[in-house]
Amino acid sequence: MPTVRPMKPYLINAVLQYCRDTGSTPYLMVAVDDCCSVPTEFVTDGRIIFDLSDEAIHNFTMDDDELSFQARFGENNRIFTVVVPLNRIIAVTPLEHQEFAMQFEVLPSIPREGREAADAAAKAAEENPRIPGRRPMRVK
Repeated sequence: MPTVRPMKPYLINAVLQYCRDTGSTPYLMVAVDDCCSVPTEFVTDGRIIFDLSDEAIHNFTMDDDELSFQARFGENNRIFTVVVPLNRIIAVTPLEHQEFAMQFEVLPSIPREGREAADAAAKAAEENPRIPGRRPMRVK
């Protein structure tokens, strides 16, 4: 059985592409927790908003679990590498057309170590499926 991939990265990419095509400014709102790597001095009420336009960020990457990019923050233009688990994203929206916002349910984060262990367990279960209701054979 093929693995079902999450749809959230595709939806986020769709909004980002729409913004590029229309000249809109893509904004990303994040509910910050311990698994987020963000400049904490810009967090307000546990949330932070990022401008994801091509002019504002560098080295943008996104996979099924998290997105990351580099951006300059503060008066001294300090470069910071931002890492955000996708389950902490509240919304992504074109600033000029907020009626097109994609809003998401925010879920608790699994620390990277726990996520890697869960992924390894899922892969092992996929490679060695057990048939429910059957006992393993004994070797005599």
